[in-house]
Amino acid sequence: MGGSLRGSCRHSLLRLALAALVAPLPAWGGTGEPDTQLWTELDVTGPLATNTTITGIAKARFSETLANPTLTALEADLNHKVGEWWLSIGYRHDATPERPEEEIGGRDVKITQTLKLFGSRAWRFGRNTVALRLRLDDVLNASSNPYRARVRLEYRWATEGLDWMSYLFANDEVFYEFQDQQWYRNRVRAGANLVLTGRTDLQVFYQRQDSNNSTPGAINALGLTIDVTFK
Repeated sequence: MGGSLRGSCRHSLLRLALAALVAPLPAWGGTGEPDTQLWTELDVTGPLATNTTITGIAKARFSETLANPTLTALEADLNHKVGEWWLSIGYRHDATPERPEEEIGGRDVKITQTLKLFGSRAWRFGRNTVALRLRLDDVLNASSNPYRARVRLEYRWATEGLDWMSYLFANDEVFYEFQDQQWYRNRVRAGANLVLTGRTDLQVFYQRQDSNNSTPGAINALGLTIDVTFK
């Protein structure tokens, strides 16, 4: 009975994610000439208690044609494992100009604060993995559209016999605004997770992002994410 219920819940969640990812959304076609960018991130995770960790995150993004950096952000996430799910609450602080002519630290520059709530779950299929992530954002100082949701589905292929690479991955993430009741962004990634040391990994990936509410509407990016985990 318990196994049947868990299986039913798992299939329902996967069906929900797949429905969101394949829906005919206007956000899928980015507007204008695609911009080429570099997205960098550093994640450092350490234990707090049994099944509880804390993660510090630093992000910086750079453009080939726009004023740089296009984004700088600091985040902190508190993570707790409940059964097979990781549940997290986090806070994000953006300090990036909204317009190219603004300067960071200027009086008119908007500093964005975001409260994050999200859950993630992974299912193993042999040596490969399917991971589902659901996230809700509350942009604390937004004048409009403060509530946003994301759904991401990822598949990971284990790389057997390679000490320097743990898996290849591909994922698709869709973004939704509750106030406007619209899907506004699609983000697709494909790459590899490289093993640098016993506690440090490097994700290298290509990303395509299409949005219907921002400029540039289309972004091609090289992504580099360093993940340091203390146990």
